[in-house]
Amino acid sequence: MPGLPLAVRETTNLGCSCSHSGTDQMCRQQSRANLTAEEQLAAEESFSLYCKPVELYNILQRRTTRNPYFLQRCLLYKIHAKLKKRIQVSVSLSSNLNEAIQSRTIFPIYVLLARPLPEFSIGEQTASYRLNRAYMLTSFFEIGDKDHTEATFVIPDLQRLATDSRASNLHIIIVSTGECEENIVENGKAELGQPSSLPNLEGKCYWGSIPISLLSSSLENCVTLSLGHKAEMVSAISMHPSYLEPKFLEQNNCVTFHAHKQDASGPFQLQVNLSAVEVGANERTPYDSYSYENIPASSLPHIMRLRAGNVLFNYRYYNNTLQRTEVTEDFACPFCLVQCGSFKGLKCHLVACHDLFKFEFLVTEEYQAVNVSVKTDVWRSELVAEGVDPRLQTFFYCSRYRRRRRLGSMNKRTSRVHLHAMESNSPDETLVCMDEDFLQKDNGTCSSHGPVANSHSLAAQLSVTNDTAQTLPGSNLTPPTVLQFGKTRKLSVERADPRNRALLQKRQFFHSHRAQPMALEQVFSDRDSEDEVDDDIADFEDRRMLDDFVDVTKDEKQIMHLWNSFVRKQRVLADGHIPWACEAFSRLHGKDLVQAPSLLWCWRLFMIKLWNHSLLDARTMNNCSLILEGFKNESSDPK
Repeated sequence: MPGLPLAVRETTNLGCSCSHSGTDQMCRQQSRANLTAEEQLAAEESFSLYCKPVELYNILQRRTTRNPYFLQRCLLYKIHAKLKKRIQVSVSLSSNLNEAIQSRTIFPIYVLLARPLPEFSIGEQTASYRLNRAYMLTSFFEIGDKDHTEATFVIPDLQRLATDSRASNLHIIIVSTGECEENIVENGKAELGQPSSLPNLEGKCYWGSIPISLLSSSLENCVTLSLGHKAEMVSAISMHPSYLEPKFLEQNNCVTFHAHKQDASGPFQLQVNLSAVEVGANERTPYDSYSYENIPASSLPHIMRLRAGNVLFNYRYYNNTLQRTEVTEDFACPFCLVQCGSFKGLKCHLVACHDLFKFEFLVTEEYQAVNVSVKTDVWRSELVAEGVDPRLQTFFYCSRYRRRRRLGSMNKRTSRVHLHAMESNSPDETLVCMDEDFLQKDNGTCSSHGPVANSHSLAAQLSVTNDTAQTLPGSNLTPPTVLQFGKTRKLSVERADPRNRALLQKRQFFHSHRAQPMALEQVFSDRDSEDEVDDDIADFEDRRMLDDFVDVTKDEKQIMHLWNSFVRKQRVLADGHIPWACEAFSRLHGKDLVQAPSLLWCWRLFMIKLWNHSLLDARTMNNCSLILEGFKNESSDPK
């Protein structure tokens, strides 16, 4: 479906593609020939609802091609599907097939899964192997119990054995030590990483091997293995006399076979029973148990290979009365073409990645089907006028970024200010007020001015603060020259109009944050308390807000309150302030934290959450831990 226009999709099968009578759940539709022209037009409009979500998923697919969100091979359902394809091989000996050698003492027999080491092998006289797994057999499988008469190994799947040379370079080695008196049998099973039981193999022995590549070539044409059944075969192994030397055993789990002169008995043939089955054979679906009775045996492997992984997608539309059908291979998604490995993996993928559609999954012996329909309730109308293209609509953006003024340009503007005396309440007085406000805003201060005090002239003086100014912290720059006035304009009680003052006295004013009554002197003062924050009131409101949480412990509420109060008082505004704030918080409340382990644990957990959001680094967390450790040991803080 992705990438194909609607006109091309008209070639998709219309109508029911199933010939079985039990497919009513999958194919529910009426013939399009019975529809009128208006109904067909409405049906086409209903099917066009697929276009918008498919276009969205095509865009997401192109993005993931350049920058994938995750690796496909790391998906859990793909890993499970690959593990189920592995082959479990069992090795055993039958007394009926080895009647000719029953006079020999062949047991115990060690069955090893090993990989040859050509770098340690010298011609045909020496052969070295690195062990992966080892079993010991004590009798034929008709006589003893299964634990001591059968060796089981798990090898890669057939596809990997055919393409990966390293995976196919494995051997099943049979070692017989029964006729060698110096060999002592102790354990029934030896695994990799437990070499203590393998030194018993040192000495004379008889050995032979079966290459896994030869076994995989025999299993490729085995139809019963593909159907989930067990494949059995018999292999004849030539057992040659040799001397086993485990000199590399403790380091690399290696053994070396050295050829020596044949004994009086000489080599012999050993018939070994081999059985193979897929690891996931017990978890097969009804679709995998389909009967291939009417298919010729020559074309059966090809038909099975074509049938495996096919999924039928039915796109329903027009109130689920019509549908169009599409078939994908290798459990591939029709929207993003991702191969999911199994029908279960395809179900996980569709539900997780394509939630704009509604899916129904059906599995029978004849088909694996997915019924798809569009979720119309997830679409919401956009807030645009009818007939207006949203891309052409005006977009408003307001930036709150404040440009920093350079010190040099501010000095130039200060030098251009000329002071002169003027009459009170004159038009020029307003200009002076504007200049004063402008300069104080440049210097980072702001004040509220009212009418001028009772005087006829204003005296001002210019003081240069280069000699007495304080240096800015962390730099060698000095603040610019500041224009200071001799008098500060205030709206005093005496200056206020008696009529306005009488009106104001009749009303009660309250603080904007503390909600407390204010005196008349505070109302007429030049101090503006609009942006003032009362810490006690803020702490009270913060505690009242935290008390409303019912799923938070008392210690968690306490640490949240301490952090909120600290951030508010210290003006922690940017992400770059967080590392400093954590260290300062640890120094400020370190004594209280070390005395309450539960409170300390909440603080450490909060720092971990900051680290998860990339707001805190490991070095800062270590510094905070050192600070708290210093308080715990009652030692002075080095900083």
